[in-house]
Amino acid sequence: MTPVSWDQWQSFLAVAEAGSLSGAARARGLTQPTLSRHVAELEAALGTALFARGPAGMALTVAGEAALPQARAMGHAA
Repeated sequence: MTPVSWDQWQSFLAVAEAGSLSGAARARGLTQPTLSRHVAELEAALGTALFARGPAGMALTVAGEAALPQARAMGHAA
């Protein structure tokens, strides 16, 4: 399994909360390509899509919804 970094989880949370890569990038002070890479790396490590990408933005998949509480708990603990 590919190691998962806290940066990837933070990016996942930011996208989940903002609903878009651009909004998450602004919130985290990162570039949109960096956020996109973090999410793609996390999805690859977990072996599942966390977001459905569409013209209206990023919507959580069932797997993304399942991962969100754990990611939020990690964020509160950090």
